[in-house]
Amino acid sequence: MIQELTLDGTHQWRLNTGAFLAMDTTAGYSMIRQKAGRALLGGTGGFFIMETTGTGTMLVSAYGDLLPVDLDGSHDYVIDNNHVVAWESSLDYSIEIASGTFGFTTGEGLVNHFTGRGRVYLQTRNVEALANLVKPYLPDKSSN
Repeated sequence: MIQELTLDGTHQWRLNTGAFLAMDTTAGYSMIRQKAGRALLGGTGGFFIMETTGTGTMLVSAYGDLLPVDLDGSHDYVIDNNHVVAWESSLDYSIEIASGTFGFTTGEGLVNHFTGRGRVYLQTRNVEALANLVKPYLPDKSSN
């Protein structure tokens, strides 16, 4: 799924790894450093995430459908980290361990905790889950 997002004085975006597709030449982006805790726990993005600047339009891509979630500031919202595509920079967020075990190599078990007012786009499917589903059916290199 591809979604067009508007960039202007009141709408700027932060993107999870792999979400960026294209943007107008009047718009731009910079890589911003996350807090150490976010970067160390984040299965995607590492120490830096993409943040937009300028005006125009940007295209983001997702696996499955893209659903907008509007937060009005009255309550927090928690989304599985692998399903977060983009969020307005007006939102504050933290990356947290959901519960139980955490996979350091996959980032499995992480959630994004959003607070404030703004929009989050989430994807309905998870490409890592698909890869794990298919993995048992792929040839094993060690058995050759």
